[in-house]
Formats: sequence, structure tokens, C-alpha cells
Amino acid sequence: MKILLEVTGYNLSDLPLVADKVANFLPNDGVVVFQGAMGAGKTTLIKEICKRLGVDDDVSSPTFGLVNVYHKNNGGIINHIDLYRLEDEREAEEAGIFNLFAQDGLSLIEWPEIIADYLPQSSLVLKVNICDNERSDEVEERRNIILLGI
Repeated sequence: MKILLEVTGYNLSDLPLVADKVANFLPNDGVVVFQGAMGAGKTTLIKEICKRLGVDDDVSSPTFGLVNVYHKNNGGIINHIDLYRLEDEREAEEAGIFNLFAQDGLSLIEWPEIIADYLPQSSLVLKVNICDNERSDEVEERRNIILLGI
């Protein structure tokens, strides 16, 4: 995979600009997997990306429902998928997650590791990491992202 975008050292006040940059690389249909530790900011970034892509609804974490479906202003669909609670790929299949990959729409997936072997080869990978804060007077944690694609 090659690096499509890299943003280093951003904080929450930079998030709208970061989301704009990421949104420019996202297809209308396809899969983007979000990787990062708990609390790295995956859901927060997805909320902002959805705004940039034309979602007017309140975007929330689908941790308990597995999938939240949002409609974009231009008629497109975004599936926000959170696989954190699943035990294995069988549960993802039973929940219909794999069927979403064959449908029109953009699927944004948090905690994709459990279905890594079943993701489309064309999936984009967005990694979110918390930086080591260099200065002790910084109030907000900074983050880095890297977007990878074929």
C-alpha cells in the first residue's frame, strides 16, 4: 500500500481541516478501515469526516448497534461500522457486515482487525495514533494520521 495522506501533530481544533483533507481521498463507494488504540480518536474523526461528506444527522458511535447508516446530501450512503464487541468473523457475517461491501455506499469501519481476511482488497486504511507530547504545557493530546491505499 502507498501513503495517500499523512497529517502529523494535529489537535481537536485542527480536526475540521484534517477531515477535509481525508474526505478528498474517499470514494463514494468502498471501504475505509480505521485503525488505532482505544481513545485514539477514530470515532471523533469519523464524525467530522461525515460532516464534510454531507451528512446532516448527528453521527454517533455504533458500538452497540454495529452499524449506523447515514444519508449524504447528494443521495449517497455512509455505513459507520464498529466491530469492537464482536468475537469473530462469523458474528460479522451473521450481522450482514459483508453484504454491505457489495452494496453502493461508503463503509467506514472501526476495529476491522476481526474481519481483516474478508475486507475488499481495494480498502483504504486510515491509522490514527496519539503523539508523544513534546511539551509538558500542552493541554490537548496531538494525533497523527496516515491514509494508505493501493
